[in-house]
Amino acid sequence: MPYCVKCGVELDKSAKKCVLCNTEVMIEQQDEIPPYPKEKSEVSQLNTGYFAMLLSVILIIPNVACLVINLIYSPGIYWMYYVFGGSLVLWMIFIFPMTLKKKRPLIHVFLIFLSATLYLLLIALALSGMRWFLTIALPVCITVMLLLFIIIFIVNRKKPGKLKTTSISLITVIVLCLVVEGTVDYFVNATIQFSWSYIVAASIVPVIIALVLLSGNKKLQNELIKKLHI
Repeated sequence: MPYCVKCGVELDKSAKKCVLCNTEVMIEQQDEIPPYPKEKSEVSQLNTGYFAMLLSVILIIPNVACLVINLIYSPGIYWMYYVFGGSLVLWMIFIFPMTLKKKRPLIHVFLIFLSATLYLLLIALALSGMRWFLTIALPVCITVMLLLFIIIFIVNRKKPGKLKTTSISLITVIVLCLVVEGTVDYFVNATIQFSWSYIVAASIVPVIIALVLLSGNKKLQNELIKKLHI
């Protein structure tokens, strides 16, 4: 709203003179500012390849330092295996995808499996414990890799939707629990007796059934969305 320059009274936008002192209204003409810039400019994309190389160099530095320290101060105990294996797993999980121009989840999962298995193998060699690696670590790693392969394959080929994908993921959780308990029991007792994994399965199966039934009922889905505000 404009104001009178002499008496300060608030004026109407269409007023040309002050209603009190009859002073002419002075309105400064301001240049119109366009709602968006006239010049178009593209945001520069991050060079993921260069960024991955930089992170790789940063990751190599502590590994080299640990190698030198290990060889100088404790040459008979190779604790550097833990650092090497952990760094390899981190590189495969976070940095390797940056080097790919196209997402390849199956290859990524397989390489993570190899790096994690190698990491556990290095730990087993450092601790002279190949038995737990062969009976627990290796079967569990293989199971996780196969389950992830199944999920990725179904999601990419069948497009099952969020509810069915969640159901499939919960089924893989049950399978993984059975494998973990079975391998641990065999390692400890040389026999397999399932106990707590049955409890996990009994808790998850009703949820899976509910999700499957819900995925086929669009009307019920819409009602739940309205009620739960999701």
